[in-house]
Amino acid sequence: MRCWFIVFAIVSVPRFVLCQVEGLEPIVFENEFRNSFHTKPKLDVKLDNRFSFIRNNDVRTIGVKVGLNFDRKFKVGLGFNRMLLLTEKNYFNEEGLSIPVELEYYYFSPYLEYVYFNSKRWEFSLSTQLGFGEASYVNNQISGEKQKVLSGRVLSYEPAMLIDYKIIRWFGIGTGVGYRFVYYKNARIEEKFSSPEVVIKLKIYLGEIVRTLTGKELKID
Repeated sequence: MRCWFIVFAIVSVPRFVLCQVEGLEPIVFENEFRNSFHTKPKLDVKLDNRFSFIRNNDVRTIGVKVGLNFDRKFKVGLGFNRMLLLTEKNYFNEEGLSIPVELEYYYFSPYLEYVYFNSKRWEFSLSTQLGFGEASYVNNQISGEKQKVLSGRVLSYEPAMLIDYKIIRWFGIGTGVGYRFVYYKNARIEEKFSSPEVVIKLKIYLGEIVRTLTGKELKID
């Protein structure tokens, strides 16, 4: 029940507050969705860092995303993410032997973003991505090469509320909060991947850079 409350808060509160502050009429989401996808899209490329917690340690997940931006309202695409967790633990195999291992987690993430407020410098959006990946316990002390001791599939869902600020024409920064829900993982992978997340982004406006340097229009945001 707590998980559903978090999702509802992430999705509903910022939009409600914005309408109250700005005095806006409720936006018909279906019309925006239909009209945006009738426009010619631009390329959407971004890098992000997501900070969460596993084993009471700060964990960083780095990701790259490539997709399409429709009318600066909807962004869809695919990302690739790697979790960086450098701490070691001991894993006991079927024979009861203790093996020092590190945790590795990679996953692909189809994503969708809805931009509900956009101005010259500010962009407020709601984001969601699905995660399809693999977590592994890896040992590299036996032969000097990485050897998977145990691996398993992980399925996750990550909603987030994001805010971007354009500092200058070429660069911007972004931040946000979200939550990683894990629907499935191998029971022998002991770590709990479900966790609150803090998102930090550095945004590079490649279209603006190309336009400034060459005077040509590049279909990229």
